[in-house]
Formats: sequence, C-alpha cells, structure tokens
Amino acid sequence: MNKFNINTGKKIKNSKKELIGYTSSLSAAISYGISAILAKIIVGQITTPLIASSFALFFGFFTLSIIFYKQLMNIKSIDKKTFLFLFLAGLASCIGVGAQYYAMNNAPVILVAPITGANALFAILFGSIFLKKIEKITPLTVIGAFMIIIGILYLGQDVGWWGFWTFSWWTVVFLMLGVCKLQKSLK
Repeated sequence: MNKFNINTGKKIKNSKKELIGYTSSLSAAISYGISAILAKIIVGQITTPLIASSFALFFGFFTLSIIFYKQLMNIKSIDKKTFLFLFLAGLASCIGVGAQYYAMNNAPVILVAPITGANALFAILFGSIFLKKIEKITPLTVIGAFMIIIGILYLGQDVGWWGFWTFSWWTVVFLMLGVCKLQKSLK
C-alpha cells in the first residue's frame, strides 16, 4: 500500500525511517522539556551550573555508552574527518548544556526553555549553508522559523524586555495564516 503526503500528493519515501525520525525528535523534545525543569531545580537548590552540567553530561555519556556498547567497539574504524566532526558536535553540545544550566540559574525556566528551543533557527541557518545538497529549505520551513522568532519576541514583551511590540496574538495568527495561504498559492 502506497502512502501519500496529504499536502503534496506525492508518494512518501522511507516512511518507516521517517516515522522513527519524527518519533525520536518528539522523544527528544519531551526529554529536553523534562531536562529544563530538572536543571532549574538542580541549579536553584542543589549545586552550581558548572557542576550540574558536568554531571549531566557525564551521566548522559555513561547511559549512552551502556545502550550503544556494541557500536562503540567500532570506534577504531572512524576516519579522522568523522572523528573531528564528532569532537565538534560534542563540544557544541557541551557548550549548549553548560549555557543552558547557567541560563536556568539566572532566568525563569518558562523563558529559558523556549529561547533554548530556538536552536531550530540555527539548525535551519547552518543546514542551508553546509547541507545544501542534503537538506531542502522550503517556504514552510522559513515560515516556521519566523513563527519561532515571533514567539520569542512575545515572550520578551511578556517579561518587559521591550515595549515596542504592540501586536496582539490573534493579529499575528491571522498574518501567519495569510502568509501560509500566499505560500500555497505560489506553488
């Protein structure tokens, strides 16, 4: 039985693989949400952000090492370029976790978590630069990125970072619906 995308009418390729990817990303979002709450509790009541982030990364490494033990045995077959990318990804993750714990120590979790969740903007930006042949940036992706920015601006107004933002939430919703309709008509 062929499965089709409702929006485009095109056949969905690798639907099982994509389903696993989407399910994994939802699991990651739930885990990051729980992690944000735990981080706020830890840095607010138990220890410093540096100690908390160090232990969080250590326990994460330990847990993944147990789960993926067999794949770790193949580490000898990794070439230097892949090892460099792994190192840079680990470094970026380490900086991100440390910065998130420092943010949790100094700001409300209900603001830090959505701003940290704006990592999708940077994934879109860097993906469009470095993964041109692999990833395709669509108009809907750009619209989604703008919605993230608008959400962060609303959060900023809510806590008094600025007051120039005078649109009500429903005005923005109608504007975004208009942009989506315009995008569909351009296809």
